[in-house]
Amino acid sequence: MRLSELIRQPGMIWRRFRRLLRTSVFRLALLFAIAFSVVVGVSLAGVYWLSTQYIVGQIDVNLQDELTQLRGDIGEGNSKDSSEGLIGQIRERVSQNDKSSRLYLLVDANRHILAGNLLGWPKDLTCGEPAEFSDQSDIVPKNRQAEDSDIRVRALSTQLPDGRCLLVGQAMIEEEGFTDHTGYLLTWALGIITLFSLAGGGWMGLAVLRRIDTITHTATQIMAGEFSRRIPDEGKGDEFSDLSARLNQMLDRIDELMAGMRSVTDNIAHDLRSPLTRLRNRLEISLTHDRPADEYREVMQQTLDDADQLLALFNTLIAIAQAEAGVRREVFTTVDFSTLLIDLVDFYQLAAEDRGVHLSAQIQPGITRLASQGLLTQIVVNLLENALNHIPAGSKVAVTLTQQDETITLTIADNGPGIPNPADRLRVLERFVRLDTARSSPGSGLGLSLVRAAMHEHGGTVELQDNHPGLKVVLTFPCQTEL
Repeated sequence: MRLSELIRQPGMIWRRFRRLLRTSVFRLALLFAIAFSVVVGVSLAGVYWLSTQYIVGQIDVNLQDELTQLRGDIGEGNSKDSSEGLIGQIRERVSQNDKSSRLYLLVDANRHILAGNLLGWPKDLTCGEPAEFSDQSDIVPKNRQAEDSDIRVRALSTQLPDGRCLLVGQAMIEEEGFTDHTGYLLTWALGIITLFSLAGGGWMGLAVLRRIDTITHTATQIMAGEFSRRIPDEGKGDEFSDLSARLNQMLDRIDELMAGMRSVTDNIAHDLRSPLTRLRNRLEISLTHDRPADEYREVMQQTLDDADQLLALFNTLIAIAQAEAGVRREVFTTVDFSTLLIDLVDFYQLAAEDRGVHLSAQIQPGITRLASQGLLTQIVVNLLENALNHIPAGSKVAVTLTQQDETITLTIADNGPGIPNPADRLRVLERFVRLDTARSSPGSGLGLSLVRAAMHEHGGTVELQDNHPGLKVVLTFPCQTEL
């Protein structure tokens, strides 16, 4: 590694660490680590408290057994022999347990010491109550005190029939060592758990940051003009893989739309050039010489026809753009599809008879749907006019509307020449696409594009099928009664 890289490395690490601290993943991991540490800390504190309470309980059981034993030895009498016997037993036990942690004290009613190895009665202690005091207090002999720590003494006392008080205590040397060691281990465990939680949060933050950096780097390249770039998929099958797949699909769709936009632009330029050229040439020729008023009127009429053709082209393009953008969904209303279709078929009956075409319909009544009535009308008009314009006299056109379960199906079928090539049946749905057989008929190649865009806005699909012979256009709508 070069010297310049070594110099820059600490700064890069610090910047990356600061960036890690700002990530939501690390903050969530940190919050989880804190919450987890608190829960673990409370749990460990509970374990520690239960352990100490269990130890104290066991000590109390042992002390109570010894008190019971000493009290039972003297019986219920109040004789001098009984008193001397108890004092003797205490002295014997003190001598036998000279180096142990057990403490004894027998006092009379005035708290004068009769026997035991304590130097006095604990302050503010009522006979018969449990007590705790330090082995460093002035009532514990020096030889019974711990040298390097302050040890608790647990004591129980009982009132004897003759008014004397007997106290038995236990210096919790081993118990204190156990609880201190347990507390030490639990503290270390809590620290290690917290450390690993923070480390895990940092690791998760870095892993997520690396995946996000990959997406950001790809987005930067795309913004710089490299539109073919795609987000690499690491194949882990997690949510980032799903996100990458969706973003790549979005980029592919945007690429398709941009390619379509370029194609549309080229087609618009091509389709506009001819009528504009005709319009200009016609006007220029009409101005070269004086002409009769009838010729000027004819030129003006032809110019108006070309202008209407251009306006129709632009209006159709605007309608397609609005349908693809979904801007007309705001004006969706409940439309009686059956009645609308019956009216349109009746309207085109005369035009079909003039062309020598038999137009029939089978329409299921009562079919309604939330829709744009204008777009539905445009869909049916475009398909009927396409069918009537591209089939010879003597042909038949059948319109069918049915509803099954949650699907509405509109079919417009003819027995004309149709579109035998399946690829052409897909291609004619694009903008400005006109097959060779349709070049001689008027049109701009936008009718079926508008139908597809309108169906997309209504959540439906359009499919062109071979009718053997002829063409069958199948429109499928999902039933929709509310937005």
